[in-house]
Amino acid sequence: MSATNRGSERRKDDFYATPAWCVRALLRTVHLPGGNWLEPAVGDGAIVRAVNEVRGDVKWTIADIADRLPNPKNVPFGYQPGFCIFGSPYTADGFGWKRREDVVITNPPFNQALDFVKGAMKDGKIVVMLLRLNWLASQKRNRFLREHTPSVYVLPRRPSFTGGGTDATDYAWFVWGMDTTPKVVVIDKEVCV
Repeated sequence: MSATNRGSERRKDDFYATPAWCVRALLRTVHLPGGNWLEPAVGDGAIVRAVNEVRGDVKWTIADIADRLPNPKNVPFGYQPGFCIFGSPYTADGFGWKRREDVVITNPPFNQALDFVKGAMKDGKIVVMLLRLNWLASQKRNRFLREHTPSVYVLPRRPSFTGGGTDATDYAWFVWGMDTTPKVVVIDKEVCV
């Protein structure tokens, strides 16, 4: 996700680790099913670690570009049976395997977010993406968003993706596949810890 402080350089491959409080706030607000989950832009495993701190009913498949994935023996967020490591980039075509994951969740590279969403819709029953709130306002994505309107769970404060300050952008969890009528929810600031 492109989450840069004003005047700072973008990180290689738009890699910005997701703060754990953002994931915990999502899990306290949205009742996602357990089962098989895919994290297609796992990076350093921030989302996986945060989910595993709260949930014990998730079996992970993780993926990222090949040069970012750690050696399975040295996975910093706890290698366990059920983890599968792939080394291919995620696209609008998804991975194309036969099973559909129960949940696909990630903080995608902003410049590839639409492809990630489209691919995740092919690979998962429920799709959860951490995106800039202004991702909703785009001529390029307008038709897609009208046809596939997500529920939007707005974070009540701006996350820091760099360990320093925050940028001037608001963020939200976008969720497809759970609600028959999409909704906008402002997450309670009390669950953002």
